[in-house]
Amino acid sequence: MKKSNLDFSTPQRQSQAAIYLIVYTRFKNVVSRLWPLLLIALFTGDLNFKNPDTLTQVIFGLTLFTGIFGIIAYYRYYFWIEGDQLMIKKGVLNQSLTQIPFDRIQTIDFEQNLIHQFFDVVGLKIETAGSTQSETKMQALKKVQAEALRDFILSQKVDALPESEMVPVAEQQKTELIYKIDFLRLIKIGLTENHIRSGFFILFAIFWFVDNINEAGYDFGDYGDQYFNQILNSVFYIAGLAIFFVLLSMLISVGRIFLRYFDLRLLRSLHGFKVINGLFNRKEVAALDTKIQILSWKQNLIQRWLGYHDLMLKQASSAQLSTKKSIVVPGVNTDDIEKVKNLLFPERDEGSVEYYGVSSYYLWRPMLIISLISIPLTIFLIFQQAYPTLLILDLFYFGFLIRRRKRFNKTFFGLNDQGMFVRGGIFGHSRWMTLHHKIQSTEIKQTPFQHRKALADFIIHTASGSRGIPYIRLEEAEYLQDYLTHKIEESNKQWM
Repeated sequence: MKKSNLDFSTPQRQSQAAIYLIVYTRFKNVVSRLWPLLLIALFTGDLNFKNPDTLTQVIFGLTLFTGIFGIIAYYRYYFWIEGDQLMIKKGVLNQSLTQIPFDRIQTIDFEQNLIHQFFDVVGLKIETAGSTQSETKMQALKKVQAEALRDFILSQKVDALPESEMVPVAEQQKTELIYKIDFLRLIKIGLTENHIRSGFFILFAIFWFVDNINEAGYDFGDYGDQYFNQILNSVFYIAGLAIFFVLLSMLISVGRIFLRYFDLRLLRSLHGFKVINGLFNRKEVAALDTKIQILSWKQNLIQRWLGYHDLMLKQASSAQLSTKKSIVVPGVNTDDIEKVKNLLFPERDEGSVEYYGVSSYYLWRPMLIISLISIPLTIFLIFQQAYPTLLILDLFYFGFLIRRRKRFNKTFFGLNDQGMFVRGGIFGHSRWMTLHHKIQSTEIKQTPFQHRKALADFIIHTASGSRGIPYIRLEEAEYLQDYLTHKIEESNKQWM
């Protein structure tokens, strides 16, 4: 049995930096609930620090309470190792004792936000199988202490295995670099993101701010009408505002991607993958092969031009598998995807897969429904001479038809003796696959229309979520259900 250089047999506290992190977390939760009120108070001048009113006193009181709570929480948190279990005792008013058997521990992940990095500590996340909570967190440990605790737990798990399955901890921790994002690729990934989402965020922020300021007694109506009329009277103003809006949306998207995926590395360990990424909030997350249920990748139109994909490792989580988790690795190319597939599902035998399309009703029925709605609206708008609205309606209508056609042309499903494979996409491509022993159950769904036409949607349920194949023939769905049920029952492989 291996021993750690640090003695975990006696109760010990986290690093003192945990006080700041507990206070920060509690304070952030308070601010997230009160930030609209705080923003209005600051803007209207109601938040007075020199002559505090009731609102200011409440805010000061909450801040003081949060600080005291954090200090008490730190001094009442202990952890130690007892036998083959990790013990955690915590609680401010009501104390609880948590026992985590080593054999239930699935992954031990590290996290470093700005406060962690400033104090040179790491946050620890311990995920277990079959627990009532998704994960156990330790706010701050010295990195040496955190690594020693992880290595000690892993060494005990190794010692508990049969001799034929034992693998030294050093071998378990050894990693191979599979993929790394450089600075230029990170910028390109940001430019390929969904800027429409960032644009809607900007619009929502503007409308929310103006609405709340108006409710606080400051009327922007007169000023808004004046500047709005000036902008409408100038094509250059409109063009400039549109360009500014687009650039700002792109800047937000690039900034968000840069902060989240800075220096991303995908590593291969003995039993799975490890992803390290983040600038201000540095994360180290493990994804074991046994927990990864679905492998998928997709791309939009711009990503297709650049040859990039977003790779997703969909894994089962704890909390009785009620929470779904996925690790996203952006900017990968086809060679990177093949490498991951060969490591994760080496037995998949894609060459033997025969693919089948879906029913043409998947194309024509939605197109017919949207046409029945759009044609009367078009006639009405023509009589009303509402040509700008008509133009928007026509763009939406033809855009829907084009998207639906492309989606239908790219939707295929296939299977072989090893797994299930599905293709899709609109302007880009999307793929997902899973092996038979990863499937929990299957389901056949039918709408009244599908029932009349002997069609069905076939649903596959896994521990990481459900995936569907739309509008296939009922006899195909029944065959798939019988075949997959047989493969699930005869398999002796562990799904997790």
